[in-house]
Amino acid sequence: MDTLSLANVQWSPAVNSHFEVLRLKDLHKRELPDDHDPWQPHRLYFHALILFTHGQGTHGVDFIDYPVKAGTLIHICANQVHHFGHAPELDAFMVVFVPTALPTNLLGLSTSISSPISWSTIQHVWPSVTSLAPDQAQSLQQHIELLEKYKKNNSSPQPSAQYLLWSVIAFASQAAVESEKHYQRRVIEPRFLEFVELLEQSFESCRNVKWYAEQMNCSAKTLYRICIAAVGKSPKVIANERVAVEAQRRLLFGKTTVKEVGCSLGFEETTNFVKFFRRLVGQNPDEFRMGAKF
Repeated sequence: MDTLSLANVQWSPAVNSHFEVLRLKDLHKRELPDDHDPWQPHRLYFHALILFTHGQGTHGVDFIDYPVKAGTLIHICANQVHHFGHAPELDAFMVVFVPTALPTNLLGLSTSISSPISWSTIQHVWPSVTSLAPDQAQSLQQHIELLEKYKKNNSSPQPSAQYLLWSVIAFASQAAVESEKHYQRRVIEPRFLEFVELLEQSFESCRNVKWYAEQMNCSAKTLYRICIAAVGKSPKVIANERVAVEAQRRLLFGKTTVKEVGCSLGFEETTNFVKFFRRLVGQNPDEFRMGAKF
């Protein structure tokens, strides 16, 4: 993600940095382009943290609708699909940002490691939707309010704002993981993060586990053990799921044919792509595209 992508971000006109803190009730009041409706599925070109503070409703992330209420924390990464549910009583704090808003080092340590801000790793180390305990939700809200206050009181970007933003993200990540026992038990090795980063770079052309193992200088069996220990899924399942969700996105948000979508994801034969899609998603591509129209 680079600053060129900022053209796709509907920042408030007052924003002069690469992140913004806003409230859902204020988003309702904001003047948005005619072709952008936050309450309809759309792809993000930035990262977002959403802490719901009032009401009950739903929120969609990558074609799944999740129930949300006060204390629900959602994180969404660039290129994911999301939409707000139609529940006027819902309110939330939202922190939206691109990676350039973050410090490149923290007390001398690089913050650009296979980080929990990368789409390719974040879903495995940090649950997308979490119900926080009341004390955790309150503490995270206080962190966000401090960042919001700082933004309002400083008209020009300051290095300290980057560190405050990093603090909010770090606290949110910790609170989310602590709230999910399944994630607490995960053993995330650097080599697993290496695999998912490599997968993100190559999933369009390769789903062959042996190839990924070779790139990592290990055996397919070793890669299998690494993935099972980290997330309880085989590397083949992880690769297939990544391709399947990308196929859904391209079918909905592109003007390409089913054949073209399949070709863009490494399927030379359309029939093979249709079989793959149906096995992973439960529908044919055309059925999915028609059923998900909005």
